[in-house]
Amino acid sequence: MARQSQNIFNFSKPQTASQWIILLAVTGAILTSPYGGKVATGVIREYLRKRARDKEIQQKLDSKNISRALYNLKKRKIIQVREKNGKVRIILTEKGRLKKLDYDMERMTIPKPKSWDKYWRFLVFDIPEDKKLIRDELRAGLKRLGFIQFQQSVWIHPYPCEEEIDFLAEFLKVNQFLTLLTVRVKDDRPLRDHFKHLKLS
Repeated sequence: MARQSQNIFNFSKPQTASQWIILLAVTGAILTSPYGGKVATGVIREYLRKRARDKEIQQKLDSKNISRALYNLKKRKIIQVREKNGKVRIILTEKGRLKKLDYDMERMTIPKPKSWDKYWRFLVFDIPEDKKLIRDELRAGLKRLGFIQFQQSVWIHPYPCEEEIDFLAEFLKVNQFLTLLTVRVKDDRPLRDHFKHLKLS
């Protein structure tokens, strides 16, 4: 995925209606309307205009732009909008979550410690076949983080990576299928060979 300032998943400083709407979905905000009914556009507009402090951005968050952004995001199956009893909630679909994960993973790295603690991190997982898309996305994410596949569902890395794995597991909603082990291996020369580029010592 190309890195672009207008990417809908780049909302460190939301500029567009789409970016603001995705931000709502990721944060799980629930908006309440005193009017009830099909009022998603109006409720979202009022909420976002209060959060967007920049007047130029506030002007972009009018009903027309928000309505268009909602339509496009729903058409692309990035979000779902749920309305019930005057409450509006925007939810990332599985497709939306995977696209956001792709974007985040481009920026995520496992920090290199000043000195290696000589321990290996083994990630073991058993994800059901009906979650094949999620399983494939997890494997792709592990590769981008620098993990090496040890066996079919066993991946290894030499550096502490609990936070990065927690992020992946939480975002993909596969916590219950993952186990991260930190172990010392008596003869780890074969493992070190896989990570020669890290110059482990």
